[in-house]
Amino acid sequence: MRTPVGQPARYEIQSCPDIEFGRPGGHILRLDLTLPIDVAAPAVVLYLHGGGWMIDSRKSHAARAERLARHGFAVASIDYRPSTAAPLPAQIIDIATALEWLKGPGQGFGVDATRVALWGASAGAHLALLATATPAVSRTPHDLPGPAVQAAVGYFGCYDLTSRGDLDRPDAGSPIPREILEQDWPPGVPAPPSSRYLRARLLGVEESTVSDRDLAAISPFANAHDIHVPVFLLHGTRDSVTSVQQSRRMAQELRRRGETVRLRLLEGANHEDPAFDTDATIAEVAGFLHEYLDRSCHTTSPPTMPYNKEIDSK
Repeated sequence: MRTPVGQPARYEIQSCPDIEFGRPGGHILRLDLTLPIDVAAPAVVLYLHGGGWMIDSRKSHAARAERLARHGFAVASIDYRPSTAAPLPAQIIDIATALEWLKGPGQGFGVDATRVALWGASAGAHLALLATATPAVSRTPHDLPGPAVQAAVGYFGCYDLTSRGDLDRPDAGSPIPREILEQDWPPGVPAPPSSRYLRARLLGVEESTVSDRDLAAISPFANAHDIHVPVFLLHGTRDSVTSVQQSRRMAQELRRRGETVRLRLLEGANHEDPAFDTDATIAEVAGFLHEYLDRSCHTTSPPTMPYNKEIDSK
């Protein structure tokens, strides 16, 4: 079944890089803001990079944010503290800090901080969904409000971090992407590190002490009962890093709970595959976001398929 194609990108953009938005725990955090020109009070999309919660930065895949901004959104690619600097809930606090910045200094850029979505890739996709379920996140301060967002988009994320999730095997016939194999990991980190090692560092514990109970507490799948925003999950069917079953099961769980969810499978695509950055895919993401963020539309949203259906690309 072919999905409707979104409207083509039509806005020129301007970049506002390297903006400091907070210093939680004394750690300086910056964002790169990309604005569509001639769009009054655009809705905002916070982009969360991947990298196993440990590496990469807001500069990773910068063209992805620019492509979405051309559809009329302000896109803020943010840094968050790596797990080597601070364990969860630091990353959730950093997302909340960015949202608070939008309501304050961010108003100087003319954005609408009442219409916000989270968009993440890989580890960032996990954080995007987990942030919408903040009340359930273990060790989060009681005075930290849940991020006030209206939608979430996840690219090839891992949503069940428990041993049950480990049964979802990545595609053994696809190569590990070069950007992962050639990555400069911090000193003392096995290269490339195992998923269990990365999860232990995210929790701030030794790998040998990680329990399913701890991992469930930081898994969007186990906290699906606290996710109440429309969600769009995209995943390649030949992902060699994170099994496509992760997105399938996450979508099924949200659907079972009556939530609004859309699943898009990109046939033959690997982890961080160029297929996720094509004009057609970005337009589809934009169509979803316009559906839930627009109040007075600058771009007419295309007709869409019901979001409780699983849709495969052809």
